[in-house]
Amino acid sequence: MRPPKAVNIQTRNNFDLIRLFAAAQVAISHAADWMHVPIPWLSFLRYFPGVPIFFFISGYLIYQSYANITTTHHLRLFATNRVLRLFPALYVCIAFSLLLTYYSGYFSTVQITQKQWLSWLATQFTFLQFFNPDFMRAYGTGKLNASLWTITVELQFYLLTPLIFFLFKHYKKISIGLFATFVALNTANSFLNPRESTLEKLFNVSFAPWIAMFALGAYVSTNKKLQARLLKINILVPLGLYLVTYYIALTANLGTDNSINFISFLFLGWLVFKAAFTIPTLSESLLHKNDISYGIYIYHMPIVNFMIYKEITGSYAYLVIALLLSTIVALLSWRLVEKPALRLKKISLRRA
Repeated sequence: MRPPKAVNIQTRNNFDLIRLFAAAQVAISHAADWMHVPIPWLSFLRYFPGVPIFFFISGYLIYQSYANITTTHHLRLFATNRVLRLFPALYVCIAFSLLLTYYSGYFSTVQITQKQWLSWLATQFTFLQFFNPDFMRAYGTGKLNASLWTITVELQFYLLTPLIFFLFKHYKKISIGLFATFVALNTANSFLNPRESTLEKLFNVSFAPWIAMFALGAYVSTNKKLQARLLKINILVPLGLYLVTYYIALTANLGTDNSINFISFLFLGWLVFKAAFTIPTLSESLLHKNDISYGIYIYHMPIVNFMIYKEITGSYAYLVIALLLSTIVALLSWRLVEKPALRLKKISLRRA
């Protein structure tokens, strides 16, 4: 049986622009921190953590992607479309990262066995992108591309999507109970998980601490009445409520950044949704349908790591260069890899 159909209240929205903001927030924060370039306004930028924003938008849009496929081959088509969106650019990014590391001269300073190479590449090309081998610890930040841990989490979201929405349709009370449980796990991961042992690290990159963020976005996409109520209220209301709760959490150490407390996250999700449908043509007017957010997210750390290893850090000029190169590579990735791959989604839909 098909899951409940998503409610797409408008075909035009600003989700591409918001994703770009979230990717830029992550890239700027990472680059400024690791390249030791102080930015006065960075502390305010951290009020809007990119990863939680990504997870909310992912829940909202991925649910629609699954629920709006009406063919009998919906599972296969959904999986095909997710693979086409995620993996082509990811594989190119992995190759790009290895090439940068090679040209930095780092590989000539370490001894790597064939088994180590194959094991590492197997994790990167499958679903264990969070894994970082010991032989990369002396390169840059010590992790070639630490941002890729969210790819592992996203893949788990995709696998769980059919089950989540089966529960949404047939077992609402159980869904509410599970949601509360996963909110508790999210909180426990933020405050009780030191991420030191292997088990603790694996829990952090599992779906369990993050699925509530995804589910909240999915739920909003299913509830037409809730959407209408949220959109009637001026955007300054969710913005103000979010800033107040986040400031309190920041001063009282109640959960911020990726470990954002769930009360603040509720207001952040409302703010993101409201912004997506406020001046809904803004994204298309500014970006002209060029979605480079994924590229900026996955490419910025390989560039930053290269510059750190070559000791090209410590100035605003180097920070601008790192971010500019990330943007250029992201644009090339969109034009040459991601956009052509997305065209194949239409082909697979027609075949189905």
